[in-house]
Amino acid sequence: MDKKYILKALRPLKIKIYLHKAIKILLSALLVSGFISLILVIVSRFAVIPFVRHKMFMITVTGFFMALFVSLYFIPSRKQLIMTADSLGLKERVITAWYLIDDDSEIAALQRQDTKRVLENTKLTAAYKMSIEKSLYILAICFITTAFLLTFIPGRVFNETRIRESLIQQMKEHEKLIEEEINSQKQKSPDISDEQLSQLKEALEKLKEEFKKSESEEDALKALAQMENLIEKLKVQDPLNDLKTLESILSDSPLTKDLAEALKNDHEEALQEALEQLAEELENEEKAKEFTEMLNQAAMNMSDNSMLADALLNLASTAGSESISRNELAQRLMEIVQQTEENASGQQDFKKALADVSEALEKARRSITAVVQRIASNNAGKKTGQSEGNNGSNQGKGGQQPGSGRKIQKGAGSENRSESQGGSQSGNESGSNQQSAGAGAGAGEGTTSIDMGYNEGDLPGRGRAPGERKEEEYKKIYVPERLGGEGDETNLPGRKLDSGSSTYSEADGAPVKKGAMVPYREVLSKYREEAVQTMERQDIPIGMKELVKSYFSTLD
Repeated sequence: MDKKYILKALRPLKIKIYLHKAIKILLSALLVSGFISLILVIVSRFAVIPFVRHKMFMITVTGFFMALFVSLYFIPSRKQLIMTADSLGLKERVITAWYLIDDDSEIAALQRQDTKRVLENTKLTAAYKMSIEKSLYILAICFITTAFLLTFIPGRVFNETRIRESLIQQMKEHEKLIEEEINSQKQKSPDISDEQLSQLKEALEKLKEEFKKSESEEDALKALAQMENLIEKLKVQDPLNDLKTLESILSDSPLTKDLAEALKNDHEEALQEALEQLAEELENEEKAKEFTEMLNQAAMNMSDNSMLADALLNLASTAGSESISRNELAQRLMEIVQQTEENASGQQDFKKALADVSEALEKARRSITAVVQRIASNNAGKKTGQSEGNNGSNQGKGGQQPGSGRKIQKGAGSENRSESQGGSQSGNESGSNQQSAGAGAGAGEGTTSIDMGYNEGDLPGRGRAPGERKEEEYKKIYVPERLGGEGDETNLPGRKLDSGSSTYSEADGAPVKKGAMVPYREVLSKYREEAVQTMERQDIPIGMKELVKSYFSTLD
């Protein structure tokens, strides 16, 4: 018997010991992950944390793999394995045989034979018991289950979280669509130069960075507006006209007159000769300085956002230093000119590509705005329904007081009155809980002159004074361009009871024409969107932008 035999005999026990430790570590990791997830879910009920279930899943998976990694450091060593085996009834036979493995004495040989016999007849894996505390896995399961179930219970910021999640999904979706549109332009328009395509990709990278920072609809629209501004700047580029400007500046100097003539005639050999001659002339410091000034002047005379102007300015700044040779300077100028000619030949296709990208940006803007408006409208409808349900639960309350009562309501375009008298009358109001000094009631809601009754929500025991009105949670406001346009008609149910009487008078503007009013949130979103785009187009101080942003935040 040798050491290999002992290790082979103890291998099943080694695996079981490792599994025991790994399970404990894994359950501990799940316990910690569940606790962190529970804290995260609780915080998400008071603060906006999008995709909290996905974050819970990532926390649990991360804890699982970290536990597997940590468990590798708890593989039992040889000494620990031998001591564990001896503790299972071998009475130090294994460790004695291990240290006497090289002893050739008769006693050592007998001891090894005894150890071998015991190892063959003893099932160490059955003797080793894997004990795990119940509290460890029970708490882990409770934490994870509780955290998961809490995600289905709406919290204080449930609506805001839904909006943020929808916003993130829309941003990722349209970010991918815009990227696909840009990548497909090389196939749609093969004449587009690599430099022009790289400009589109740079604009996309800026959009991605801004999308990552976006926390609201306003931020997302601002990011789209920034990319739209970049696209507009690229549209006004005119590389062909920039080349003509460069030729005009170069032709005014004897130093570069031949070069300008070669550019004008598009003669490659003449251009190469002119550049070689220019490189020789630039060895003179005065002529090199004159050449640098010409480059700066040409760049200043070109249109805004000109790629050629930027390249010439960079070349001029490099020419002023000694880090570049004159031959290399001339060669760089030739490369810039060739690149500009390539851009000029693909300018028409480039403009088509810019138009396609602009259309994709417009779709993204409309989609983001529509999603946020839809969620906001659904939330408003739920709140209104809850309010009506609470008011309706109070119906059926009547009054028994002698005397008479009188109510007056003035609305938009109509006047409703209800009177009732009696010594002991009772009535009810459908959808309201108001009572007057006398018994009796009128019921109904309406926005037109043919609807009778009152609106809900008045305090018991008093009516509304003339001119007094009840504010609803979501009012509607007028938008000039929507007057007379398309709109949805809303009919509010109402009925008049047999008791009491009501009168109304005609008024201008009643009933309201279809399309005259739109929901407040929809109008606010349009104004906010227009404000964001206007601020991005114009040079407005940062302080003023923050003021406008704060103003719209207070209107939510």
